[in-house]
Amino acid sequence: MKLYDFHCNHCDEDFEDLVTDVGDARCPACATADVTKQLSAFSVGGSSRSEGGGGSFGGCGGGACGTGSCGLS
Repeated sequence: MKLYDFHCNHCDEDFEDLVTDVGDARCPACATADVTKQLSAFSVGGSSRSEGGGGSFGGCGGGACGTGSCGLS
């Protein structure tokens, strides 16, 4: 299950929902399934190891890639 941010197209409520499939989301205020998935701040932030790392948002910017000294290897 994943946590997503949604916006209700029926009552304008913004909410988070823990769902297996995005199509399972329902607004907690009005119970409609007429919702739109939003980009969350968590999903928009910097890079991660699985994305290749590097740059000013983390990763191996110190040139120690592959040595294990940065803890990301």
